[in-house]
Amino acid sequence: MESMETRTEFGEGPREGELTKQLETYTGAIPSSAYLTIAVGAMAASLLFQVAGRSKWGNFIGQWVPTWLLIGLYNKLVKVEGHDRADLASREQPGVYVCEFCESRFSFRDDLENHQKHCRLRNQAAATSTE
Repeated sequence: MESMETRTEFGEGPREGELTKQLETYTGAIPSSAYLTIAVGAMAASLLFQVAGRSKWGNFIGQWVPTWLLIGLYNKLVKVEGHDRADLASREQPGVYVCEFCESRFSFRDDLENHQKHCRLRNQAAATSTE
């Protein structure tokens, strides 16, 4: 039996399954605050059942709270980190991208776009200071 190793380099290690990607696409549309709201609602419902003397129902609903908080945390991590790194690497292949303002060269389009934002702001500031 082979062991599955996780590596940190791009393109190596296990990949996300298609089902996982689809689920993350759907759950990513739900705001993270919704999961927190559901968890707080479960706490309130649990308290109401406990006060009403239905402690079994109160305990049952109270056990949902950590589940909803964990689902919310997972949802937030997926939004921040995206899908696995191997998929990210396969989407954008290194190339040569040149800044239209200063002709600096970059390997990835995201780096170029971030750089161009700063170049654009520098050019606007320089134009404003000369007026």
